[in-house]
Formats: sequence, C-alpha cells, structure tokens
Amino acid sequence: MDAVAHDPRSAADVSVCPAERFLENGRLVRTPRRQDDRLMLLEHLVSRLLAPGEAAEERAFTARLAEVTADPVRLRRDLVEAGLVGRRQDGSQYWRERPTIHDDEPGARPSPEDSWL
Repeated sequence: MDAVAHDPRSAADVSVCPAERFLENGRLVRTPRRQDDRLMLLEHLVSRLLAPGEAAEERAFTARLAEVTADPVRLRRDLVEAGLVGRRQDGSQYWRERPTIHDDEPGARPSPEDSWL
C-alpha cells in the first residue's frame, strides 16, 4: 500500500498570505530585511488600508495606518516610495496608485463604487 504524504497545513493555512508572518494580530511587528519580502508586505498592507481607486484625506489615512503600525508616518512614506500610494504635493490626500495581487485576499478593502481604476 502506498503511503500518501500528509500536508500538516489546513486548507485555511494554505490561503494565508506569506506577508502575515511579519504581522501579529494584524499589526506590523517587524520589517523584513529582504527587498522582495518588504515589497510583498507593503502590497499586502496597502490592500487592507486603501482599496484600488480609493482616495483618503491625510488624517483618515494616518488613522488607518496607526491601526497596523506604531509608526504610521514611516509606513506612509514607505508606501509612497514603493509607488503603491500617491499623494498630493501638500500631503492633504492619498490614493492607491495600482492594484496588487493581494486585493483579492480576505481582509482586503473593497473598491469604492466611484473608483477611477
């Protein structure tokens, strides 16, 4: 009789994004060293912070960021520098620049009805 290899991961574990290993209870607890992991994490986070085509005023966006990190200003800067979030020159408004592969994951923000993407 052939033995079938048993995968100890449950079906739910398979669908968990690898970026979750940098989060604890949905909050950022460590920043990855590898650039690929850092970009994956930023894409994962932005899918939960701003939907594709959604814009937010600076105060509202900073409040969302504060829900996932102790340093919302740094995370906001990292998202802008990664090209995931755009901003007005005066910093009064932020928006998603592009969709990511994480937008279909559980917990991602749904796109607004008036999306421009």
